[in-house]
Amino acid sequence: MKIYEDNFRRLMMLLPGLGGDEERCQTTGHGDGLHVDVLERHKYTTVIKLAQHLPLSILPASMPRMTVRVYHDAGVAEVLSYQRHYRFKPKYEYPNPEMCQVREKQRVNEFLGEWLDHCLASGVQLRAVALG
Repeated sequence: MKIYEDNFRRLMMLLPGLGGDEERCQTTGHGDGLHVDVLERHKYTTVIKLAQHLPLSILPASMPRMTVRVYHDAGVAEVLSYQRHYRFKPKYEYPNPEMCQVREKQRVNEFLGEWLDHCLASGVQLRAVALG
């Protein structure tokens, strides 16, 4: 559970107002192209989409996208989807038809932590953007 708690802490540092009523955020100042959209908002949870446009020549790697559920009451954040992969099992047999790693769910949550750490280390700041 530590990875989920750490990711929640990182998200709150990057998006301190996530429990508020903003619907969309984007980077300011550094041009990193990070966008955060609120997809769902409930009493104890928020579902967000993180997307970033990176200057890479390999198309799938240049546009990482991730959907994350933030549990405000429990203080954890969990990856729901990454690129086109959804509903990760805790453990996969290997090999498998989808070619998922044995601990795919853990790996995508670790990647979220690394992504957020990079954003924080780069000084990324997010600001709310008016919809419409």
